[in-house]
Amino acid sequence: MQLEELFVSPHQDLDGHISSLIQAFHEMDDSLLPYDRSDFTHRLADSAMPDGHMALADYLRRLQQLLPGISHLASPRYMGHMTAPLPAYTGELSRLLAMLNQNPMKMESSRLLSFLERESLARLHRLVFGQEQSFYDAFMHAKDAALGVMTSGGTIANVTALWLARNRACGDNLFALAEQGWRGIAILGSRLMHYSFDKGMDLLGAGAASVRRLPVNEHNRLCLSALETELAHCQEQKIKVIALIGVAGTTDFGSIDPLPEMAAIARREGVHFHVDAAWGGPTAFSARYRPLLSGMEQADTVTLDGHKQLLVPLGTGMLLCREPSLMMAVKREAPYAIRASSFDQGRFTLEGTRPANALYLDAAFHLIGEQGYARLIEENYDRARLMANLIEADPAFELMAAPVMNLLAYRCIPPHLQGKPLDASANIQINAFNIALQKRQRAEGHSFVSRTQRAVTRYGEQPLTLLRAVQLNPGIRREHIEALLDEQKHLGLVIAQELFPALS
Repeated sequence: MQLEELFVSPHQDLDGHISSLIQAFHEMDDSLLPYDRSDFTHRLADSAMPDGHMALADYLRRLQQLLPGISHLASPRYMGHMTAPLPAYTGELSRLLAMLNQNPMKMESSRLLSFLERESLARLHRLVFGQEQSFYDAFMHAKDAALGVMTSGGTIANVTALWLARNRACGDNLFALAEQGWRGIAILGSRLMHYSFDKGMDLLGAGAASVRRLPVNEHNRLCLSALETELAHCQEQKIKVIALIGVAGTTDFGSIDPLPEMAAIARREGVHFHVDAAWGGPTAFSARYRPLLSGMEQADTVTLDGHKQLLVPLGTGMLLCREPSLMMAVKREAPYAIRASSFDQGRFTLEGTRPANALYLDAAFHLIGEQGYARLIEENYDRARLMANLIEADPAFELMAAPVMNLLAYRCIPPHLQGKPLDASANIQINAFNIALQKRQRAEGHSFVSRTQRAVTRYGEQPLTLLRAVQLNPGIRREHIEALLDEQKHLGLVIAQELFPALS
């Protein structure tokens, strides 16, 4: 194929072929090509650059061969991660977005889409902070203000929040702190904070010790007495606390920190309050569950992540600012592109060039809308409670925390320990058992849950291996949950014989 042809009409029925590939993919699960690292690396081991002469039909066959080995996230028995299946319209919309190739870093390279991005951020700002219409009339399209920024995901949103907090607290010169008598900076949050905060503080030059991870209570929420103690400790050490981090939906348990109390403490101390609601923020769409997020509206900044419960593609994160002037703390300009007099969102973003993914949000808001999101949230949360009930009713499992949102942490108990008191020695066996079980289920590919390692109050500080189920896919039904748990019990009998032959 000639190079010029690729820019005109590369294949007379390319759309039809791609649609067939997508349909075939959605009818598979991982068991069609079980995970085998050596096999995968053997399949993809050619380091030579292709000459570019492959016919498009041949490349489509290459894609067809790759599909069985890709994670089948849309399977209703795939309940392990926080990546949502996408509505059917997304494929065609992504085609349009890719071919438009707009760059909302700068108004000149995206024009109207720059303002659509601002409108989408305003809709989310109103969901989170609930200001009056006059507020949005004044600030949605204000030149030297921003209700938030789009990012490539929750990690960059959290890093941007730390950048803002640092600049608000002490400017961009950490050396100046020493002249004021400070020995360093820190952020405070629970031990369940996302690891992006470690990355952010490292990038700010503050080091690992600047992330102070504090104990949680029996509900996996930040312990307020520990927070007060650490604030006093930082003051004694001459460590300047630049932010308190509250989590609205921890990645392990879906738990929510005591946000109203943290907001009050942040105001008292004059400290930036950031809420990482990458997972739990869309809970606000549901009138039934919105009270769980009480206090989020008092945050200075809030992270959301669209590829989770907003059902839009990867690469669609948001950082929202309660005060529109806040983003001025990180404003940057460039004479060739991002000028001070412009409306360019690139003045406020850590990333430069990026896709106009606000178009995905705009489509979701109009096609799913507030009522659709409320229904999805409530049905997913109800499914988590159903799964929790099934786990609690079966001695082969142990529920580690009652579900707050739509995440479940639990573990399988090997047959010889079911119904018995569990001590530290038993937990070591259960850890090994659950690691082997999760790997075996993942390898076979019919069902999937992920795993984590956390201490749980009832067992003290001993690290426990926990299985982690995510109820995000609207296609999941009771029979899928039962099939997943039944498979774990069946595999558990086999693994128990392998690990504990004398006890099983």
